[in-house]
Formats: sequence, structure tokens, C-alpha cells
Amino acid sequence: MNRLLFLIVTITFVSCGVTKRAVVPENLTTYSPELNNISNSEIGITLVSKEIGQNYNAIEITKEFKTKPGNLVKTIKVGDIFVNDHYTEKYDLYSNTADLTFGIAIPKNGNDNPLVYLTSFSGTGLSYKNTKETIEYKKTSVPVKQKNYFKQEFIYNGRVGNGLKFIYREYVEDYARPAFTQDLQYDLSESKIIGFRGLRIEVLNATNTEIKYKVLNHFDR
Repeated sequence: MNRLLFLIVTITFVSCGVTKRAVVPENLTTYSPELNNISNSEIGITLVSKEIGQNYNAIEITKEFKTKPGNLVKTIKVGDIFVNDHYTEKYDLYSNTADLTFGIAIPKNGNDNPLVYLTSFSGTGLSYKNTKETIEYKKTSVPVKQKNYFKQEFIYNGRVGNGLKFIYREYVEDYARPAFTQDLQYDLSESKIIGFRGLRIEVLNATNTEIKYKVLNHFDR
């Protein structure tokens, strides 16, 4: 009897086993805004940014729905992000970064409805279940804020006379770490071109609340 029970458990486990492979994120380098375009920004808002790292495809939920991956009913809200960090032969798997016990499986054939998948304690076994409501989403992407992630920001901080104030900020590896911040000030009477770490900005107009400008060159890391 015990041997038969062991055989049944073994067969059940193997049937749930799925070959899950990791997705390799794409290299990412983004600049904002584009060079030589006239832009406007308010005080406290980022004028220029440069982001280096890696990027995952992702989905953003556009309609709230409920699911019960375990014993508890969970609400998936509008705006929740699921990251495509694994795949199987039949599905692209989008993990819930806030709860790794379940995620969303999108069929590769493009015809069937997305499913909720559950991850076993070992992290390798998967099981799938339908939801009462259709899972609605839009495609997006998210940076990997871990190893080799680096972001630079240049923020307008107001005007005093001919002096323009800015804040330079760096993020390394993870936003959870304290950012490196430096306060900067430039004399507009000397030149309308200001610069920092390779960045060059032409100031077209500036007040205490907003600035009009063109980016001539982006940051050199």
C-alpha cells in the first residue's frame, strides 16, 4: 500500500514538472529628451536622463481581476506589472514581482486566453489554472535595477537673479539604495550653455517655475 502511494505521488510530481527556462534580458541604454529638440520642464522635474542597464519585456494589467492561486483570494489591480523572466515550450511566463508564488502565463500560439500559473516550493514545478475573468493587459518593458544598472538625472531647481540652480542625481544598481546627489548653480550672464559630466544644455528661457531648453549633448558616463 505504501509503495503504491509513493508511486502515485511520484507520477503526480513528474506530471507537474515543466521545463522552465530563464529569459535573457536585453541590454538597455535610453536618453531623454532627444538632442536639439526644444523642451519645457518645471521646477523639480527631470530635464535630462540617461539610463544604462538591462531590460525585460513585461505586461501592465489594464482591468482588475481576482484569482485564488492558493487558499487566499488575491486582487490583481490596474497598473500591476508582471515581468517576462521565464518561458516554457508553450507559454511566456510573467512573474509577479510582489509575490513570486504565482504569475501569468501567456500562450505562445496567440489564440488561447492567458492563465494564472502557480510555482511549487522548489520553484521548478508549475501548475496552471483558468480565471473567471479574461486577463486584460498591455505590453510594456521594465529595467532590471540590479547589477550594472546606472541612471543619471539632471533636475531644474529654480532661478535666483542670473543664477540657475540644478540637481544632479545618480542611481546605481537599485533605487532602494540612497542616490548620489549634487547641487549645481550656473551664471546665465556668462553663457547660455551649461554643462556637467559631458552634458550640454542650451537655456532658451528660465523663470522661477519653469525652463525652456535644448539638449546639445548627453551625459558621458
